[in-house]
Amino acid sequence: MNTYRWTVLLIAAVALWLVGCAKKETTTTTTQAPSGEKKVRIVLITNGNSPFWDPMEVGMKKAAEELGCEATSRRPTTDSPALQRQIIEEYQAQKVDGIGISVIESDTIGPIIDDLMNSGIKVITFDSDAANSKRIAYIGTNNFEAGKAAGEAAKKLLPEGGKVFGFVGNQNAPNARERIAGFKEATKGTNIVLVDVFDDNKDPAKARANVENVLQAHKDVKMLLGLFSYDGPQIAAAVKEAGMLGKVKILCFDAEPETINHLKRGEIDATVVQKPYEFGYRSVQLLYKIIKLGDVQKALKEFEAESGYKVAPGNVIDTGVEIITPQNIEEYLKRLEALGIKSS
Repeated sequence: MNTYRWTVLLIAAVALWLVGCAKKETTTTTTQAPSGEKKVRIVLITNGNSPFWDPMEVGMKKAAEELGCEATSRRPTTDSPALQRQIIEEYQAQKVDGIGISVIESDTIGPIIDDLMNSGIKVITFDSDAANSKRIAYIGTNNFEAGKAAGEAAKKLLPEGGKVFGFVGNQNAPNARERIAGFKEATKGTNIVLVDVFDDNKDPAKARANVENVLQAHKDVKMLLGLFSYDGPQIAAAVKEAGMLGKVKILCFDAEPETINHLKRGEIDATVVQKPYEFGYRSVQLLYKIIKLGDVQKALKEFEAESGYKVAPGNVIDTGVEIITPQNIEEYLKRLEALGIKSS
């Protein structure tokens, strides 16, 4: 075989290898560290794969560019604690400097967080916590308070009360449990009753089927509550198909592109939005400080001063939520555009 054909085959092999890496890694940002310094390597591992994580990756990339570090995002393709653990162990073997994790199931992931910390890898959680682990800090929504915010919105939408059914990927996820508890706390003493919550394992088709089953079996339902980002669009689509728009209130979480479209058309009554852009940006910012300074308390103090966020007991950093409705969606979208994102 001549030299030219060997060269062509080598280029093709390299191209195939790069394609394989692209499928494996959702987003990788690499910037040059100052000359002579070791580049800090940070990985953010989500609890699933949905458009909710797109703005998180934009924030992650922005922080990595500003700090001159490498940041990588990985999204598990299924709602599997075992798969998330496998991904974490992959980066543990690579001896990265810091890992941020949106925990699928704290009982499963908590012990590996402890193992990471014991091995010298700095770990924080974001979006979904493992509070009983050795993680250094949590950045994201206070999910109990977010659930309460949803409950307050429900009281405005259902002043006379009524039956509510909820839909979520996995009720064992810490953020799901906390949102449900917060919703119940806010609606305590009212005529609003959260009758049941149905799991869908983060399968949109299953989420929609759950909604259809509720609409068929419970003609007196007054509100449908979507607790994970993809649930809102599935609820709206099922309600519209059943010809029940306007008859059943729809309250959900987050502002995925389809949720935004339904809000614009008045087909979703309200959504509790988080700040995934901040999850990505602040996770990289804090991990970088912890790694470079080598002093957690000093890093947290500097983080407070620079970010404007307060570090609460347990090193919880609450990025907050707000309620978006068809009435204020356009103003909200302008704020997203200023960050370089289109959804949240």
